[in-house]
Amino acid sequence: MRESNMVGSCWLILMMGMVIATTFTAAEDCEIDLRGLQIECLIYMHIGEPSTIINPNKRCCDVIQQANLPCCCANLNRKISYPPGSTIEDLLDWRKVLHVLNFCGKPLAVGTKCGSFTVPPGPPPKK
Repeated sequence: MRESNMVGSCWLILMMGMVIATTFTAAEDCEIDLRGLQIECLIYMHIGEPSTIINPNKRCCDVIQQANLPCCCANLNRKISYPPGSTIEDLLDWRKVLHVLNFCGKPLAVGTKCGSFTVPPGPPPKK
């Protein structure tokens, strides 16, 4: 009886380890994508000046084309070092984000949840 309990416990620990490893791997899968978007695209999507919409360059569109956007959307709540206490999402102007994604040929579908933002029907929201 002890042997079967021990085998069951080992199996449970192994399965928990696999779930934890999968969770960490999933979060890490788009870390490079998030960094690429910050480096190449944030200038076109950030809150603040310029307040006008600017078409992104080819480097930004290349990053967007390769990015795992569902993973990136799921990880916008990550804390960043500057400004202190902020998240990636805190820096985004969703009107600009939607424009950039559309311009680069990878729009988010209506109803898609990206961070705490849900893509509305019709034209991008105005500020």
